[in-house]
Amino acid sequence: MRARGPQGARPIPPETVAEAIHLLTIAESLAGAGHWRSDASRNLFLWSPEIYRILGLDPDTPPTVDILRSHYHPDDVQRVMLAMQESAASGVVTPFRFRWIRPDGRTIHVQVAGRVDQGTEMIGIMRDVTQEVETERALIATRDQVRAAERSKAEMLELLRREVREPIQSLMTSLDSLRLSTSEAQRTTQITTLAQTADGVLGVIDEMLDFTRVDAGRVVIESINFDLRALVRTTADLFSGAAAAKGLTLQGHGLDGEPVAVRGDPARLQQILSNLLGNAVKYTESGIVSVALSPTRSDDDSDWWMVIVRDSGQGIDQEILGRIFTRGEQVDAARLRLHGRSGLGLAISQQLAEAMGGSIAVSSEPGKGTTFSIELPFRRSDGVLQLSPEHETTGPMRILLAEDNPINRRLMAGLLTREGHDVVAVEDGRKALSAIATQPFDLVLMDMQMPVLDGLEATRAVRALDPPAANVPILAISADSAPERRRIYFDAGIDSFLPKPIVSSQLLEMIGTMRRARPAAATSEGDRFDRERLNLLVEQAGYEEAALLMRTLLADLADRPRRIAAAIRAQAWEIAAAEADALRTMLDCFGTFSLSRLLAAIGRQCGRRECQPAVVAELFDQAKGLAVILEREMGSPGTTGR
Repeated sequence: MRARGPQGARPIPPETVAEAIHLLTIAESLAGAGHWRSDASRNLFLWSPEIYRILGLDPDTPPTVDILRSHYHPDDVQRVMLAMQESAASGVVTPFRFRWIRPDGRTIHVQVAGRVDQGTEMIGIMRDVTQEVETERALIATRDQVRAAERSKAEMLELLRREVREPIQSLMTSLDSLRLSTSEAQRTTQITTLAQTADGVLGVIDEMLDFTRVDAGRVVIESINFDLRALVRTTADLFSGAAAAKGLTLQGHGLDGEPVAVRGDPARLQQILSNLLGNAVKYTESGIVSVALSPTRSDDDSDWWMVIVRDSGQGIDQEILGRIFTRGEQVDAARLRLHGRSGLGLAISQQLAEAMGGSIAVSSEPGKGTTFSIELPFRRSDGVLQLSPEHETTGPMRILLAEDNPINRRLMAGLLTREGHDVVAVEDGRKALSAIATQPFDLVLMDMQMPVLDGLEATRAVRALDPPAANVPILAISADSAPERRRIYFDAGIDSFLPKPIVSSQLLEMIGTMRRARPAAATSEGDRFDRERLNLLVEQAGYEEAALLMRTLLADLADRPRRIAAAIRAQAWEIAAAEADALRTMLDCFGTFSLSRLLAAIGRQCGRRECQPAVVAELFDQAKGLAVILEREMGSPGTTGR
């Protein structure tokens, strides 16, 4: 049968109808929408090929109510039925969306719209709107992130005002009072208060910086070998003094015995434990604080361990317990402010535990204490552990302390001196480099932020020297402990890192660890002017010739460093090396000098076509200082031979 057009028109050829259907199919495919017809009274459903494609059904599958129901997402069935009932009553299928589970298991979002065409028959379209839904969700998530960032910024500003600005105002008031105080007892009390307030402000700032890094996803989890049992025991020991001062009993369970060799991030684990133990000691007025370590389970290449921190404090209400890890949640705001805390410690601990692949949980009952449990996976150690602190060798060390803050420098030098160490303290990186280039040290404590020459450049310059100076162990100390900065420090050549503010016990433990890992410093003769050589020169060449040679040496000390520096700036490495060797040869005629060793190092660096700017600056300083010494020593060469 041929299709017919309007009355009186010629019949439409079948090939034209087929072409029209083909074009309609292409158009629907390009538009991503198919059309449908239905008549519920006759249980009739007709779909275009595009709908079959969208729904993932075989084109030979007859559309029925049962098939439709079997593919609706279970949570959307009632909504679809309600929409169809409303459309039957109104004659319009208002556009609505629902989820469809395709035969291949994929869930898509489709949108349907339509209206009554003739009698009970309806016609409409269906579109796959999965991409639109996902885009909308992404936009909503972005909006929520922006709002959360705005809230976080506002919260941080409020924390700055309440937890930093107000205590600093108190510090300023206390300082004014201290200036006017005449009583020694009052001054002692005020100094103690100042120290406590400053420590609280530093704690808050550290927590805020840590939380900002973790919240921004910039936390880096390291993987190094360490003794898990020793770390937990050492961390607990850090709080023994505070616990004893309050009359608390600090107990440890599972902390003695053979080392537990694991691979993970000891610094982050210690940060979590310090947060939990610190809170336990602070908020427990009497009784016991305990920390326990035990294994829980094992995987193919990892062992899971649980650390439990329990206290007998006043506990936490159940209503608050569920929010305790939320940023800024303060169980007792007055107590937290009293101790100078920001309320971020637990949020940081939770995020760090999750970043390490583990979890943290809490249970508490008012009046009966609180228990925190941390379960973490650690890979099995693939190396040899260092000795634990109890196996530490004893004996004083010669330590260079480079710290620009005079108070920190005095306190740290005093601590190390009381421990029996020989301490040389300097206030900038240039003086640190000069000391290392001219004297032997067992260890260098290098502040990374110093004037004249910062710790980073000073470390690079030290590593550019010749042994033994180049091999001196360097412990970096800095308030900037961000992982990306720590990587830069280690790349420059530091051996270990300790964040500020410095805790005395941690500093001493780190020094002990580095002493065990490094040999003692090599001995050095220092600068030694050989007066016998000068006398011999006078006897052999005469006074005039000797005096001319000495004047030439002093002129070279003033001139050749400039020529060496100019050649290095021009990257004329051969000329710079030749100038350095000429000055070194001249110096060797009159004794043994640290400048000779520095010139030899510069010559070898030039051979590698590199030279650290700090080393060149050190060259000028040493040449100037040696010139003064030589002028004094050679002031009257003629008299030495008479």
